[in-house]
Amino acid sequence: MRKGLLVLLGWLLGWFICAAPLNSHPYYISVTELHFFEQRAELSVKIFTDDFEKALGKLPGGSKVDLIRKLPSVQIDSLVALYIRQQVKVALNERPLHFAYIGYEIQEDATWAHFEARFEAKPKRVRIENTLLLTDIPNQQNIVHLTQGDYKRSRRLNSDNAIMESNELQ
Repeated sequence: MRKGLLVLLGWLLGWFICAAPLNSHPYYISVTELHFFEQRAELSVKIFTDDFEKALGKLPGGSKVDLIRKLPSVQIDSLVALYIRQQVKVALNERPLHFAYIGYEIQEDATWAHFEARFEAKPKRVRIENTLLLTDIPNQQNIVHLTQGDYKRSRRLNSDNAIMESNELQ
């Protein structure tokens, strides 16, 4: 009986030790993709869902956000759009680019948020400021991928440098 109790306690301790890391992840990273087309830009942002929910929960009206169950359903889209617009700012040819929110989707343990913008001037210079989760997570890294036709650039942004600029658009 005593041996069985020790085995049970050992198994429970092992389970708690192994299961604890499943509730969090050891790295903090987001991916932002910005694609330029002739007179349109597409912005997609991928963030770990648990981190994103915590950040959304800090917004006015955002307590207890559940992206997977879409709760609170009335506010969820407006919270997602608000947070991304506050944290990811894009300027094209020195002018702010205003993105329309398309929607979000869950993909495994991450959330993708999608936006689109229209513009008239030929893109020549772009400036991206990405501060996603930087105030909440000190070691957060934000990867930005910028594409326009054959032109592709990527950069890792963090709290020391949250801006990517390019003068090489065609």
